[in-house]
Amino acid sequence: MHKILAFSLVSLGLSACDHPTDDSPSKIINMESNHKQYTPANPYIFEYNDIVYSLKAGQPQDTSHIKFKNLLEKIPSNDNNLDILKTKRKVLIHLGCLKEAYIVTEKILNKTDSSQLQEMQCIFLRKMKKDAHEIKECYEKTAHSYLNEINLIPKAAIRYQYALWGHYAAMFHAGHIEYKDKLQEIVDYHHIEDHKRTYQQMYENILNPNVFQKRLDAIPYSPDCH
Repeated sequence: MHKILAFSLVSLGLSACDHPTDDSPSKIINMESNHKQYTPANPYIFEYNDIVYSLKAGQPQDTSHIKFKNLLEKIPSNDNNLDILKTKRKVLIHLGCLKEAYIVTEKILNKTDSSQLQEMQCIFLRKMKKDAHEIKECYEKTAHSYLNEINLIPKAAIRYQYALWGHYAAMFHAGHIEYKDKLQEIVDYHHIEDHKRTYQQMYENILNPNVFQKRLDAIPYSPDCH
C-alpha cells in the first residue's frame, strides 16, 4: 500500500503494508522522511539518524534517551528552517515531550499543509488527555485538511480513496457517528482482495476502542518534560 496511509493508520490502529507494525516513536515519525532534510542546512538529521539506527540495532533505551537529549540541546531555536523544525519534532517525540512536539508541529503546519501531521496533533491531544472539545475540534480540522487534499486529487487516482478514508475517519473520531456508514462504503467499494482486506481491518479497528488505546499507550509521554 502507498505510504500516504501511514499517519492515518496510526490513529486507526493499522500500519500501512510497507511499514513495520510496532508503535515505537520511529514508527510514528517514519512518514516525515524528506529528502530536503539531507542538506548542509540541517546537519542534525544525520546525528538523529545515527541514534535511531543504534536504537534499532539494540542500543539500550537509556543510552538513546541521553543521546536524544544531547541532540535536542544542540538544535537551535530556528523557526524559519522547516527541516530543522521537523528534526526537532522527531527528537521530542522520542523523548516523550509531546507538549513541546505539539507546539513545534503547529509551527510546521503554519509553513506547510499536511493532513497526516494535523492528524497526529489529535493523537497527541488524546495521549495528553486534553479536553474532549479540543480533541473534537482537532479532528474536525483534520477532516477539513483531508477534504482540501481530496479536492486536488483526481477521483480515479488511488490516493483519492486514501484521502477520502482519512476525511471520513477524522469525522468519525470527532464524534460524527454517521460517518461509520461512509467508511463501510469505502470498504465495499474495493474488490481487489489485498485492498479490501486492508480496509476491512482498518474499519474493524476504528470501531474497536481497545485497539486504539493499546497503540496510544505505546507512545512515550513525559508530562514534565524539560
